[in-house]
Amino acid sequence: MNSDTWMGAIMNLKNLRPVLLLVFAAGCDAILDVKPINEIDEDQAIISPATARAAVAGMYDALQDGSYYGGEVVFFGDLSGDDVEHTGTFTSYRQIDLNDITADNASIEGMWDALYRVVGRANIVLARVPSVPGLTAAERDQMLGEAYLIRALTYHHLVKFWGDSNPTGMGVPLRLIPPPSIPAAATITRATTGEVYTQIVSDLTQAEALMSVTTATSTGSIGSVLALRARVLLYQQNWAGAEAAAEAVVAMGYGLAADYNDLFDADGIDTPEDIFRVTFTATEFCLEGYYYRHNDAGGRREITPTQNFALVYDPGYTGAPTSYTPTDLRGQRNISFTDPLDGLTIYGSKWPTGVGAEDIHVIRFAEVLLIKAEAEARQNKLAEAEASLTPVRTRAGLAAAGVDVMTQANAIATILQERRLELAYEGDRWPDLVRTGRAVTVMGIPAFQKLYPIPLSELDVAPGLVQNPGY
Repeated sequence: MNSDTWMGAIMNLKNLRPVLLLVFAAGCDAILDVKPINEIDEDQAIISPATARAAVAGMYDALQDGSYYGGEVVFFGDLSGDDVEHTGTFTSYRQIDLNDITADNASIEGMWDALYRVVGRANIVLARVPSVPGLTAAERDQMLGEAYLIRALTYHHLVKFWGDSNPTGMGVPLRLIPPPSIPAAATITRATTGEVYTQIVSDLTQAEALMSVTTATSTGSIGSVLALRARVLLYQQNWAGAEAAAEAVVAMGYGLAADYNDLFDADGIDTPEDIFRVTFTATEFCLEGYYYRHNDAGGRREITPTQNFALVYDPGYTGAPTSYTPTDLRGQRNISFTDPLDGLTIYGSKWPTGVGAEDIHVIRFAEVLLIKAEAEARQNKLAEAEASLTPVRTRAGLAAAGVDVMTQANAIATILQERRLELAYEGDRWPDLVRTGRAVTVMGIPAFQKLYPIPLSELDVAPGLVQNPGY
């Protein structure tokens, strides 16, 4: 068994849940996550408050997948960029690092399948829960709101990795109801990017209207809806809308964690900064710490910060561990060194263990402040941008950046650099390069490589799908 197969086998075993085999036997894997009913009709599976709650729990469980927040969505959002590089053994990861991905890349297929698996589970909740007897209106609506949120979140991941940045360009397939059969699923085609974003915004609007839970850390809430809306509008270059959504989050009373280190505690302690996290334990584990940490520090060092990224934290770094002395507290947290017994000394240390019990942030308040700062700077509201940015820098032990006295272009560049430092290894560098039009220049790649290929296995069973150009 090769290393890629071993990884997939481990994560498949991890995600087996008896209740989900009952509730979701109707739909996983090929053709946007559809397969024949082989256990029990889904209409009969969600028939009571208990089974409705199990269905919602299964939707969150799917976020833990090793190809979703358990690993690859986070990994690949940086591995395609310039902050980290592949130093392990997985050949599929090597392709992603080199921006030389083939349509039969097993990890890309796994990520596509994992994302559409979540869409499928959200669609089942949306289709079945409204008719479940015995639920109070408040609980029913909260469940539906959470499903709309999770579907919006997942479609945003899909469109930012596979969709053309032009609103009229090819986006991704929009599946909004459980397909009645495999032949029906095989007729799916790609929506435009604009249509996908319209659906994402609509889902967030529905989620906000239905939810009654204002704040929560490990499940959906109005706070996470507003925060995700701010992110989505930033990607759409709706600067005023992104600013307004971020301001609404600020008004809810979130704050920065006093210490950056508290955000990445081994047991996932709550902080004022948490808006939405995916919860993991040593049993239901994530792979972030295991893949980033050195083997002498509990990991396998599959992915490693680049020398150039270390220079961003500390311009005086020469490559020798003793020369790395950043004043930025985030640089002290995120990059570490170990004894070079095997010649591998630098590693990513944001996550404290290789056990995988750390929670992974979907979105946190520092990102909201950075969204707000960028949206303000894009509107040339530089004094406001400085006020939004300064708390993030202050926590990092840095002086104010002074974007209020810069040119607009320099202010935007400074804020984007701050995103890079604050959100290191959280999967944002590559999408940031793509959405700001810098991926081709920074990475030195052909323009078609800004998009991932549609998995070959999906094209084989859904002839209406069109491959991204160049693959």
